[in-house]
Amino acid sequence: MTKHRTLKAVGFFVVLVAVLAFLALPKSQAGAAKPIRWQATILPGGNLIGSGPFVGGQDQVNINNGVGTNSTPCSATGTSGAYSYLELQVFNPSLLFNIGGFLNSGNPAPASYGFPNTDTAWPNCIASFLNAYPQPTADYPHIILRFTTCGCANSITDLMAMKDGDILPVHMELLFFSHIWGCPPSSPYTQETFLNLEMHAHGYKGSIPADINGSTYDVYIKKVGNTWTAYVDTVFNNPTYQKSLADYTSADWPLTISDNIVGQYATCEQVPAAKGKKATWTTTYHYPWAKTHLNFQIAFTKS
Repeated sequence: MTKHRTLKAVGFFVVLVAVLAFLALPKSQAGAAKPIRWQATILPGGNLIGSGPFVGGQDQVNINNGVGTNSTPCSATGTSGAYSYLELQVFNPSLLFNIGGFLNSGNPAPASYGFPNTDTAWPNCIASFLNAYPQPTADYPHIILRFTTCGCANSITDLMAMKDGDILPVHMELLFFSHIWGCPPSSPYTQETFLNLEMHAHGYKGSIPADINGSTYDVYIKKVGNTWTAYVDTVFNNPTYQKSLADYTSADWPLTISDNIVGQYATCEQVPAAKGKKATWTTTYHYPWAKTHLNFQIAFTKS
């Protein structure tokens, strides 16, 4: 495998939706009267290390909270409806990762694609990619760490409605985006792009044998005063979200069917056209996956 590998395709749908939908600051931060200021701090002791604290509204940092309503099922059980989220967005190299213990087994990439500046194959290239450089990088300039109530059978759907001391299992997403891409190659949106990466886990009881600060949820948020602290101690094995990705080719990330560390790349191929007809193009998405033990805490404080 070469030291610097490019892909001709990266998922357009997910990148476009995520970037356009989540970049704007929430109304609560943009209000004219007394805007809310959020700060996010990655606490020491885990294998996700941050150089923060991060302050929402500063250059290269957004911290968003909001609510919404799903028109389609948001969990493996078909639950739909209201949800709430807290998220940190970083656009400048300011995170450091120390994530080990990747399994050698997993669903390998259908082709020998890897991450830039790594020379190992999937899934071990993930650890090399995350540990080699501060993130985001020029190749992956946008990182989103998002916690949402959707998909965990929550009795509380609005994080801001939590009472002091409440504990709520949540869905975690940690996404590394490269560039928007279009098919066919002659599209004005086409760029040389790299493999996207997403980690997602739905909090539930029983994943980690030892209690986490008095709770048995592997991903949850606890509210104390004006601070919502997300606790992550997961091996991505919620049994409700373990469907195989071997035949999954949708442009949409498989976050509602399988908790994993998932790569996404796409292939764009020309379909032979009948005589007198224009050639058409088809896009196929691929999702190799891996697992590891992800353990960290991040505190979101509102002032």
